[in-house]
Amino acid sequence: MFNPFTKKNEKFEARPRTYLDHASATPMLPEVFTAMTPYLTELFGNPGSIHTEGQTAKAAVTNARTKVARALSVQPECVTFTSGGTESNNLGIIGVVKARHESGIPYEQIEIITTLIEHPATGKTFEYLGGLGVVVKYVPVDEGGQIILSQLQALLTPATLLVSVAYVNSEIGVIQDIGAISRVISKYTKQQAIDIFLHIDAAQAPLWLPCELSRLGCDLMSLDAGKFGGPKGVGALVHQKRVPISPISFGGRQEQGLRPGTESVASIVGFAKAFELAQSSWQSNAEKVGALQQYFYQKLSELIPTAVINGVVSDARVVNNINVSIPGIDSEFAVVTLDVAGIAISTKSACSSAGGGASQVVQTITNDTARASTTLRFSLGLQTSTQDIDRALTELAHHVAKIRA
Repeated sequence: MFNPFTKKNEKFEARPRTYLDHASATPMLPEVFTAMTPYLTELFGNPGSIHTEGQTAKAAVTNARTKVARALSVQPECVTFTSGGTESNNLGIIGVVKARHESGIPYEQIEIITTLIEHPATGKTFEYLGGLGVVVKYVPVDEGGQIILSQLQALLTPATLLVSVAYVNSEIGVIQDIGAISRVISKYTKQQAIDIFLHIDAAQAPLWLPCELSRLGCDLMSLDAGKFGGPKGVGALVHQKRVPISPISFGGRQEQGLRPGTESVASIVGFAKAFELAQSSWQSNAEKVGALQQYFYQKLSELIPTAVINGVVSDARVVNNINVSIPGIDSEFAVVTLDVAGIAISTKSACSSAGGGASQVVQTITNDTARASTTLRFSLGLQTSTQDIDRALTELAHHVAKIRA
């Protein structure tokens, strides 16, 4: 039996890998590693300390916060560094609801809106709040995965506090029209003279799309450095100054009291550098990788003509995502087979994959259980080549042929 930990398999381990799972994790950019290195070695102080070493670390965090705030057109105090996208989503969603509850409004009189195709970091948070009595509403999406704006408008009431959606869906890559969603909400809030906040999970966006809050029309944004060339284990919640947020964890006064605990200085410096690089080059990134996406579609139709694309195939899809269903395959077996051949892909988002089973996202947009059970997600990166695509699709085509034979 194959054992990847034995010396006998050194030749196998040395084989070149083809990595097509950039929606799960991206390689750290060299410039990011260079920026972080001093804070992993000689500049190791605790930013909460008042001595020179501590103040040097604090200055690095402050500088990083200022850079991110400037790029997103918010005040520095509106950038809260977290452990990643999941914590940012939790803090943004629960923190806003908790602040409203602490103002004297019972949970049962608070309404929040999302979709059934969100990442578990959002979906599970809404489930938790529903258990507290908060009224949770789900706005329908069309067969491409985009929110039906008329249905969103119909769900808004004076009790609505928050709408939360992914800017880019982590499984099918659909880009929600955040501006259009914001306009629907804004029109209603002006009529009713109330506040409804729009939160977006933008973890998959910075390398390919603009993320400035005022440009998009959102009030809160969650980010994850591991998805755009930065270190894993660091993210940010960014919000407009008018948004009230209560902490959901307790301890020291770090991060304006919203996120206690000693800051990971090196990671925060890495976050800021990666975000700066991503947002300064998103247009050229999108152009380059968009051409690869079109090449992928062409090769897929030639080699596996029975494959069906899940989600929109248009400008409303992020350029690095291809999600397909292939009739008759076991998607997890296909992922393992390609992995043994040196190719990394996935069935769905990494957080969703941990539980196995069919894709809830594809099930929701297609209402087809067989299709939702045979999904594969390819996510391209800045280093991806046409040779990588050729290799992956050739191996997959061989696997499909064997299964059908």
